[in-house]
Amino acid sequence: MSSLLSSGSLPALFAALLPPLIPAVPMLWLLTAAVAARARSDAEAPWRLAQAVAVCGGCIALLGGALVALHGSATYTFPEPWLPALRLDPLAALVLVMVAFLGWVIVRYSRGYLSGDGGRSRYLAWLCATLAAVWCLLAFNNLLLVCIAWSLSSLCLHPLLTFYRSRPAAMLAAHKKFLVSRLADLLTLSGCALLYAGLGTLQIDRIAQLLAEPEGLSGAWVSAGGVMFALAAILKCAQLPFHGWLLQVMEAPTPVSALLHAGIVNIGGFVLLRLTGVLEFSALAQGLLVVAGSVTAALAALVMMTRISVKVMLAWSTVAQMGFMLLEIGLGAYSLALLHLLAHSMYKAYSFLAAGDTVWHQHTLRIAPARHKVGAVQGTLMALGLPLGVGAAAWLCGVDLLHEPATWVLAGALVCGLWPLVRARSAAGATGQLAVLAGSAFGLSLLYFGWHRLFDHLAPVQNIAPNGFMLGVAGACLLVLLVVQETVLARPDGKLSRWLHPQAFAGFHLDEAFTRLTWKVWPAPPLRRGSSSSSLMHFTSASSLRPQEFS
Repeated sequence: MSSLLSSGSLPALFAALLPPLIPAVPMLWLLTAAVAARARSDAEAPWRLAQAVAVCGGCIALLGGALVALHGSATYTFPEPWLPALRLDPLAALVLVMVAFLGWVIVRYSRGYLSGDGGRSRYLAWLCATLAAVWCLLAFNNLLLVCIAWSLSSLCLHPLLTFYRSRPAAMLAAHKKFLVSRLADLLTLSGCALLYAGLGTLQIDRIAQLLAEPEGLSGAWVSAGGVMFALAAILKCAQLPFHGWLLQVMEAPTPVSALLHAGIVNIGGFVLLRLTGVLEFSALAQGLLVVAGSVTAALAALVMMTRISVKVMLAWSTVAQMGFMLLEIGLGAYSLALLHLLAHSMYKAYSFLAAGDTVWHQHTLRIAPARHKVGAVQGTLMALGLPLGVGAAAWLCGVDLLHEPATWVLAGALVCGLWPLVRARSAAGATGQLAVLAGSAFGLSLLYFGWHRLFDHLAPVQNIAPNGFMLGVAGACLLVLLVVQETVLARPDGKLSRWLHPQAFAGFHLDEAFTRLTWKVWPAPPLRRGSSSSSLMHFTSASSLRPQEFS
């Protein structure tokens, strides 16, 4: 701290204020939770207090961000004896600001959403406790404390997921998530033990220093620890086949869905970004992330084509997006993973809280004029122009695709993402519209790579490039996804469409086997009280519903 104080008056003031202010925020959240738990359901004072705490948290996070900005991209720890070691860097500052903002939005939305509900105060108490746990997770420098806070955030979220206790579907889904999360907790604790055995410390900054000069380290312990954390992230980020609980918690209040999809499910990405050195030390951990993320993103995108429920479609979108984020981390594209984490959180919070407008928008699309097929000339121009445009945008932003293989694969993903948008728009009009569409796609590519370059200074630095196997798996999954989607859209009555539709609508039957296994290990309370297994399968299996056509 003395070095910070001697560096200048303004940075010294910030550095002196932050150590007591950062841990004060979760304490204020917990105080608000205690006040809410004792208040009447119609009391408004706890809600005003919660909003004020969220605003204070945002100001403190911005103060921390200002300190980081004044000192470049350095990392600061505050090892005062009266509080656990805290860590402040660009990654923590950005996510803390986002959490404070989302907390304020969700509290404000929930205040009106639950007006008149008898469990309103109980809801606010657990919401504040969840936000306190997330804040601690982001600020701690000790890996064991981070894992404990990660587990506490899940435990505090559980009463919110079971807010409507009279709904069996909500209880079953929350029970399933509870089992998956506790398994992930065991993996994180095992990972901590393995890393401590190999490195002799659990301080995150010290781990990074040791891995920067790995001579004499026990590589087997560190590699095994990286695998444990990769598996834990796969579980908690709802990757296939452990994704069912995320699709089946829609019985919870809408702001709880927003909190889950915008914040809690993203924590796995944040923890992995904290441990990039450990992941690069373990090729197996990186491979697990790439394979699980690629397969999940591709299959979940196909399943989304069969969904008509807006909330279920958003849930499958979260599964796919989390898969893509883990893919980015596995390939070492940390800046894009950080950008993805922040953008996905804001988008999903808006999507769930504006679900009514989303329904109206979907109805508007359905009454729009039918689209025509893309002609041969248009298709050829798109096939040639999109990759060239994306490559030119990357070059203008200073991204060397030839020497950054991970970014090359993700640029291919950008082409795959832009293709359906350009195809759908160009099919509705004349060929002359391709110029406008190409300009829009080029602008989006510039924005994408521009943000990539900006976040290069905020995210961890990649030290080891991914191997050919990882790049091949990611590229193959993206290519297969694009080919299958285009084939289905071009020939909705073809053999592939007729075979694929029931499989995709049922989620490729990946969740049913895992559901039966979890219920054998630990039956849910509603089942013990006499609920039949058939009602469980009606709830968990998408195949119990009438299939819809691809659109």
